[in-house]
Amino acid sequence: MRFRIRWSALALVVTLAAEIAVFIVIGKLIGFGLAVLGVLVLMAVGAILLRQEGARTWRRFRAVTEAGERPGPHLSRALVGLVGGALLLVPGYLTALVGLALFLPPIRALASTGLTALAGRRLASAAMGDLFGPRQVKVRAGRATRNTGPADSVMTDTEPIEGEIVDPR
Repeated sequence: MRFRIRWSALALVVTLAAEIAVFIVIGKLIGFGLAVLGVLVLMAVGAILLRQEGARTWRRFRAVTEAGERPGPHLSRALVGLVGGALLLVPGYLTALVGLALFLPPIRALASTGLTALAGRRLASAAMGDLFGPRQVKVRAGRATRNTGPADSVMTDTEPIEGEIVDPR
């Protein structure tokens, strides 16, 4: 836990230093007033996009749940959009660039896939099943071998067997 906190603090300090450096460079190129105006415009765009994404997410979530579908894929894409809007709200050009990138369809799909994978590692199987549907597990056929140690009666698999987890509902 402390390891994560240290790395998070370090990432925050590095991001802050990079944002200041980029702001100084842009300020020298176009002038301080225009650099501040650019940050304010990006923050306004972030506020508008965050509001639109929030409303769109809520409407889509309600429609999906009323239709009886699994909301997980829709929620992961929506969460990426909300993070993109929130990053645009943070004053700075680098965070705005990352926030805008999260609105591009290929990057949004990639980030959504990564978010789904992260949720799969963090959430219980039952919660993942409720959100994303039954999980499919790919394994190969194998053979069982007998242990030759003291626990002679225990059978162990040397290779996994092919199968699929199916939701009984």
